Amino acid sequence: MFFYGDGPVSTLLTFLCGAAFIAAVVWGGIRYYQAEQRRLAQLRAWIASRGWTWVERDDALAERLSTRPFGMGDQREAREIITGARDGRPFQAFRYVVVEHSRDSKGNRRTTRDDYQVVWIPLAASLPPLRFAPDDAVQRVLTRLGWGDVDTESHEFNQRWRVSARDDAYAHAVLAPHVIEQLLRPGWTGATLVIEGSLAAVVRRGRPDLSRLDAELDRLETFVGDIPPFVLADYGS
Repeated sequence: MFFYGDGPVSTLLTFLCGAAFIAAVVWGGIRYYQAEQRRLAQLRAWIASRGWTWVERDDALAERLSTRPFGMGDQREAREIITGARDGRPFQAFRYVVVEHSRDSKGNRRTTRDDYQVVWIPLAASLPPLRFAPDDAVQRVLTRLGWGDVDTESHEFNQRWRVSARDDAYAHAVLAPHVIEQLLRPGWTGATLVIEGSLAAVVRRGRPDLSRLDAELDRLETFVGDIPPFVLADYGS
């Protein structure tokens, strides 16, 4: 005899559907874990072939800088860290993870995670914070915190970049004509460029795409090499 509604058959179907859902979630988790392990194994092999080193996680790196997008969220992580050098010029690249905790109107806790790819190289001197970014929403926050939005004589540059600094003269000193020209090249699209202390960093939203690492380093090294020498002398420490 079959029973419908809230009877035995309905209960059994509900149980089977729930079990199938849980099995699918578990199977999906296993497949993701296996794919992630293959990806990391390939990553480590590629890094070793370049003579570089790899560390799975070191959150101290996530606290090195404080200029946005650094310093955001409730928790910051540095993962998949590559340390190496090209032609004697050192660099680091890693996945920067920002964790944010919040609550909705009912008090339910929600956690979000945002991934960024970070590539940075050292500077010859420690410089004040300077930020180049395509997003003006963050710029409005920085303006309220006392950062200016620096304009140049290039309309195209002003349309493409928001330049944030506490000292406009310092920002204009960095923005020599050849630096402006370099930052208008297509490869910089979607990037945020940060100078802070002894580091110059390029940050992009999303998981790291290491197929672009060499090109990213080329751009960053060119930018740092284009900074006028008097900037390091006048503003560096």
